[in-house]
Amino acid sequence: MKRIGLTALGLLLLSHAAAAQATWSAISFSTTAPNVPLVVAAADTLMGSAAGKTFPGKLLLQAEVADGNNPATHSFVPIYKTAAEREAFVQQLQADPVWNTFLAEMAKLTQPVSTTLYRTVQSWGDRADTDHVWMGYAFHVTDPVAFLATINKLMASPTGKKFPGQVYLSAVEAGGITPVTHLVSVGFASEAEMAAWNATRDASADWAAYLKESRKAAEFLGANLSRDLKSWGAASLDSLAGK
Repeated sequence: MKRIGLTALGLLLLSHAAAAQATWSAISFSTTAPNVPLVVAAADTLMGSAAGKTFPGKLLLQAEVADGNNPATHSFVPIYKTAAEREAFVQQLQADPVWNTFLAEMAKLTQPVSTTLYRTVQSWGDRADTDHVWMGYAFHVTDPVAFLATINKLMASPTGKKFPGQVYLSAVEAGGITPVTHLVSVGFASEAEMAAWNATRDASADWAAYLKESRKAAEFLGANLSRDLKSWGAASLDSLAGK
């Protein structure tokens, strides 16, 4: 991900892409613990406005629980089913004074870190809105077709069929000024559920086979752990990902 200037926070909910597939952004910023409730209040005001109420997707505010030397403490994650829906919403939001008010509040409360736009390639598992713990696995993929095939094979295996959460493979569309080309996002209901699954997964031959095959198509670059603090928007993850 790249470092950005303060004005780039304005990309929240406003990123553009040509792809018709589901798209989402990770807009990361740093703030202090006392300012977090103020950030939530600012987002509440934005999403409760006349323009905000027309939002067709789902907006998550996530706390970065473990992300190495990344200075970000939180991320806004707006998710849209299509670029067309995003564009129509953007036009309404930009015309509402509440948008500039929101940006002014963010300038006082936060420091922007990075903005990355993703395109969802495929998803697996039970897409439940109650999942609020997320692992993000970053990859530099050299053979996208083969990499997708390795995940499909794992999820169709006896071990994969026991998976309790939801998985998304996303490709970086913009903002990828690093080796990262793809992100595998894995959602769980809790850290306890995640730990239990990881123990089952790591002990299986199916996982060992996945590791061997995926390394031929991609380089694993690292992972981060995030937790949802709040969400806005009436759309479900299931409706955004499609059937």
